[in-house]
Amino acid sequence: MMSTQQRPVFRRASLVGVAALTAGALFAGAAPALAAHAAETRAASASATEEIPELTAEQRQFIEDGMGPEAMAELNRAMSQGGDDGEIRPRAFPIAAVAIGAAAWCAKGAVASIPTSVLSDVADGKFSGKGTYVKNAIIGCLGGEIGGVVWKFLPGWVKNKAVSMVAAFIIKYIR
Repeated sequence: MMSTQQRPVFRRASLVGVAALTAGALFAGAAPALAAHAAETRAASASATEEIPELTAEQRQFIEDGMGPEAMAELNRAMSQGGDDGEIRPRAFPIAAVAIGAAAWCAKGAVASIPTSVLSDVADGKFSGKGTYVKNAIIGCLGGEIGGVVWKFLPGWVKNKAVSMVAAFIIKYIR
């Protein structure tokens, strides 16, 4: 027979055991679904990448003119820097305009229901209300296109110019 002092300890140990078994069962049941979802996500992003049309010379020039030579040089420098092991980053593009154009195609779905006036505000560097949502959607696409590590190393003014150019690209060439 258990003493009064042993009962709470036994009860806690039993509850911990039941919780561990339940968590294990849930994880075992959810793991295949999580793996399938990850595979679907990779396949969807691979097919989305294939659908991105090639930038025309006019589109590339529009981005390069809007970004300016200093910002383009900063983007190219950040994208071409090697990692800690001296290897060039795998998502580096030879021209930063390609990354901005690809980010615009990526963000077009996220901003499809946003009025053009809000996109114009973002293109002008004004971020408030829905503009913040648009900016965050564009940043998510830019981070994916140029790489999150590269994005961290860019100065704030280059990031803002890139977001503005993606919004301007969507207005001019996608809508």
